[in-house]
Amino acid sequence: MDDPDFDVSRHLQKIKVRRPPDIIIEQISDLIARRIIKAGQKLPAERVLAERFDVSRGTVREALRRLEFFGIVRTSPQSGTVVENLSEHVLLGLINNILNADDTSPEMLIEVRGALEALSARLATERAHSGQIDEIRKAQQRMREQAEANAYTLEEDLLFHLKVAEATNNNLLRSLIALMGPDVLRFSHQHATYKDGRMHAAANEHDAIIDAIERRQPEEAERLMKQHIDKSYEHYRRTGDSGDRSEDDEAKSSKTVRTRRAKASTSTRKSG
Repeated sequence: MDDPDFDVSRHLQKIKVRRPPDIIIEQISDLIARRIIKAGQKLPAERVLAERFDVSRGTVREALRRLEFFGIVRTSPQSGTVVENLSEHVLLGLINNILNADDTSPEMLIEVRGALEALSARLATERAHSGQIDEIRKAQQRMREQAEANAYTLEEDLLFHLKVAEATNNNLLRSLIALMGPDVLRFSHQHATYKDGRMHAAANEHDAIIDAIERRQPEEAERLMKQHIDKSYEHYRRTGDSGDRSEDDEAKSSKTVRTRRAKASTSTRKSG
């Protein structure tokens, strides 16, 4: 006899809707795990990938852009798309974090990110060559332009931090910071941490960090970076955003990000 108090709903689990770019990334991850794709290896052309996956080239392009943004592949007009020269477990860890971001608490994220980013700023100040500092400046300029236009700056913000990490010339530290990227973006989107003037303040804080790097003041760069991360967390705590954004807001944010990334990609190809 059925128990009327038995709650079937407690045993149901959320259904994750997988988007085509995620499925492409999963297949690439599987090929890396099986060592069919290796670090430093060139991927098939975009046209070939679209044919084999039976999807549009735009879908393939979105998947590759996500992989490139988080430092898993690099793309250039001359060499095409190449897997970064990272260890297999780092590549798989990066991809897994993109596809299956855990429910990391803000406190966990701020503790680890604050420590790693501060070290990154110090080492970049000590080791960066002029070309790498120029790349940091370019990333910051893109964020500044977006902030002045009152547009979402989340990816431009993260790119600045990734460029600082690259300038440490420490691939492991760079990989660890990149590994947090999906969690940082997810948290920032969920809690709208760019609101109430925070994006303008963050851009100013970036400028101060770059100035310390250029003046070769490692202690100052480290202090300013730690302060920058702490202020972002303080802003989140002060605004008390519950993260309950409407589906329309999420869709608009996603559309805005995709549009700007497409424009940036087009601009890069033209300049190249």
